[in-house]
Amino acid sequence: MSTATQRIDFDEIKHAVSMSEIVTYLSIPGLKQKNPRQWKGNCPFCKGIDCFVVSDDGGRDKTGAFNCFKCPAGGDQIELVSLMRGHPRKDPKGALAAAKELHEKFLGRRGGEAPNRSDTSPQPQREKRQGFDAETYAKTLDPAHEALAGFGIDAEIFRAWKAGYASSGVNRGRLALPIATKEGRVLGYMGRTVKDESPVLTFPNGLSPQEHIFGIDRVTGGSLYLLRDPIDVLKAFEAGYENVVCFLTEEITSLQLECLAALMDERKCESLSFF
Repeated sequence: MSTATQRIDFDEIKHAVSMSEIVTYLSIPGLKQKNPRQWKGNCPFCKGIDCFVVSDDGGRDKTGAFNCFKCPAGGDQIELVSLMRGHPRKDPKGALAAAKELHEKFLGRRGGEAPNRSDTSPQPQREKRQGFDAETYAKTLDPAHEALAGFGIDAEIFRAWKAGYASSGVNRGRLALPIATKEGRVLGYMGRTVKDESPVLTFPNGLSPQEHIFGIDRVTGGSLYLLRDPIDVLKAFEAGYENVVCFLTEEITSLQLECLAALMDERKCESLSFF
C-alpha cells in the first residue's frame, strides 16, 4: 500500500490531466462550455445559479482550476474530483483518494506508472512551479521613481498597493501593479505604461486579463465604483474611495459582468456606479 502511495505525484497528475478531461470524466450537470478553455454553470456543491467556472489554464501554475463565486469551493483537478466524491473541502484523505482515482484512470493508460520523483533527473517544470514570491518582487519596485510623477499619485499610495516602477524584468520601464485574487493572494504583476505607448497594460504569461478585477481584494460592503483604468482606481483610493475596481480589458464580456455581480452579492455591495 505504501509503495503505491509513493508513486502518486500530485503535481504530475495536475500537469498530465487537463481540466477539459476532468469535465468530460465527471459529467457535471448544467456545465456549459463558454470557449475552448472555459466552462460555466450551476455550482454542484452550493447549488448556486450560474456561478461555477472551470478553466483549463487557471490556477497559480496554469494547469487548470475551478471556482464558485457564491461558496468556498475552488481548487485544482484533484480537489474537484474529491469534492464530487463527497469529501470535505481540502480533505487530505479525499485528495489522496481522488489522486489515486485519476492516476488509475488517466496515467495508467498513458504508459504505466507516473515517474518516481525521488530520483535525481532534471525537473525544469517543477522548478517553475515553486510559486510567485510577491513580497520579494514588491521589494524590487520603486514607488517614488521620477517616471511615475506624471500620474500625480503620491508614492505612499503606490506603497499601500505594493506597486512601483520596475527597473528590470518583464515589466521593465513600467508601473508594476499586483494582480490579486479576491482573498488577497497576489498571483503576479502586470505592467502599466508610464508613457503614451501601446499596449497600455501588459501581463505575465499564464495570467489572462479577462479573469481578474483590479482592486477585487479590497472590496467591502456598501457602494462599489467601477472605473476604466488601474490608475483611476489608485487616484480614487487616494481621494478616499475604498470600494473601487476596474476590469483589465478594453471590452467587457458578459462573463466579467457576471463575476462582478457575484462579487457584489458576496461582499454585500448595495450599488454600482460606473465612471
